[in-house]
Amino acid sequence: MTFKELLNNVSFEDVAPELVRMYPKAEPDLRWYKIHFDMLRLMTPKHHEDANSDVCNIAMSKWDEDSEPHLDAHPMEGDFWEHSLTKKLVIAPDVKATNAEIAACCLWHTSFYGFVEKQQEECLRFDESDIDIKDRWDDYIYNKVRAEKYFSIIRRNGGYIPSVKELPPSKKQEMFSKAKEYFWCLSASMNKIKRKRMFRREFMGHYYERMTNISRFIVQAIPALNDDRNNMSIKQLCGLFHSDLFSSEVFSSYADEKTSGAKYLCELFDKYGVEPRLDRMVMVLTTGEYHPELTEDEKDLCKILIGDCKSSHILLATDTSLGKQARINFATFNSKYPLA
Repeated sequence: MTFKELLNNVSFEDVAPELVRMYPKAEPDLRWYKIHFDMLRLMTPKHHEDANSDVCNIAMSKWDEDSEPHLDAHPMEGDFWEHSLTKKLVIAPDVKATNAEIAACCLWHTSFYGFVEKQQEECLRFDESDIDIKDRWDDYIYNKVRAEKYFSIIRRNGGYIPSVKELPPSKKQEMFSKAKEYFWCLSASMNKIKRKRMFRREFMGHYYERMTNISRFIVQAIPALNDDRNNMSIKQLCGLFHSDLFSSEVFSSYADEKTSGAKYLCELFDKYGVEPRLDRMVMVLTTGEYHPELTEDEKDLCKILIGDCKSSHILLATDTSLGKQARINFATFNSKYPLA
């Protein structure tokens, strides 16, 4: 039996309890495991010659000499998912696990570097071809290059990037405190000039990290600004830079033939919950087909995500490559002033 065949012979409702039992820390991420599970089931298996292995050994292993044996799947991490689906599962004689337990174990390993491609790229940092290999693990350089890349797109579209001095006082103090914590870890023997330079570098590293997170969402939202169903400007979106707190997320559906993308996401959030929302929200709902108004499923999805936010903005977009699937990009934030 291959990994793909195993996934086609179990349901996530059976797999989820085994995931939580074997890996208790997986419980808060069950919605991501559900997405990962459905993504793999829709993916076409493809063999790669340079993969780690063509088989996956299912065996009982120990973390160390004093630990109890646990179910293990090796090798599963590090290969392309489409190749992992082709792997033959070789089950050791002493393994008495059910198919749901084996699937849970394999899913834990295949999601080690991310549940979907974008998360995997961020984790492994191979999505930025203009960053030297040696610099990808330097957080300051990595965030600065990405931030400036987003800045150029935002400026080209008429947006404005605030400097450090223009940020809310609370954010400047927060970045200063983080840099100060790092500063006190520096060697006392380091000369004053070098210490000052490194403090400045650490401080700006936090600035670029924050600006990267907000800029990424703005860049993702820019195509929707040209949609005739929306009434929002790039200048309004750039108001996100002045938020006190900011968090963004992207969820894509992996619905089967009988379910719409929006309904899939509704069921996902209904069953596995949504992270607590901040005061305000901007969301971009992208579907494969253009339609002038929200469908009932899409209205339900927006209602679930908005929750009890004080204000919200919904931008609609179309991406024909999605087909029947849907994608929701949303930013939730706290700010003294609304964007509009």
